[in-house]
Amino acid sequence: MADADTLPMLCTPTISNVSITKTLIDDGANLNVLSVKTFETLQVPYDQLMPTRSFSGVTDGSTAPLGQVRLPVTFGTRDNYHIELIDFDMANIGLLYNAILGYLALAKFMAATHHGYNVLNMPGCNGIIIVACDEKDVVYSLEHAYRAATVKNSKG
Repeated sequence: MADADTLPMLCTPTISNVSITKTLIDDGANLNVLSVKTFETLQVPYDQLMPTRSFSGVTDGSTAPLGQVRLPVTFGTRDNYHIELIDFDMANIGLLYNAILGYLALAKFMAATHHGYNVLNMPGCNGIIIVACDEKDVVYSLEHAYRAATVKNSKG
């Protein structure tokens, strides 16, 4: 997990053949999450969702996901890529992100996060893949979170 001094890592992997922007790379999280909006964008039938357990740590209290689905996630290019099947919990929660990839997914990819350089490195089929994180999405997400916290604090 990133320290308070570092920016969140957001990138754009391909999930089920769709580029998913604002995907949080959280090497401190023990789960992978898809928002309902992202799940619907992927056009995965709801009957593919499998039962799963509640989780905590993403919102205040416990979250009951709508289900879990296994989807292919790809990083890289046509010439140098890495694909893994990742289990995602799909939950109806107000995420700033379209998806979250936690340490279990990163371990499958054998990925290393480098917060100082804001990159993600992993082996590909033809060498190392260096994934540059999306700085514009990070700034947008932080501004959105700041505005939401300011509104919440002014009401409380």
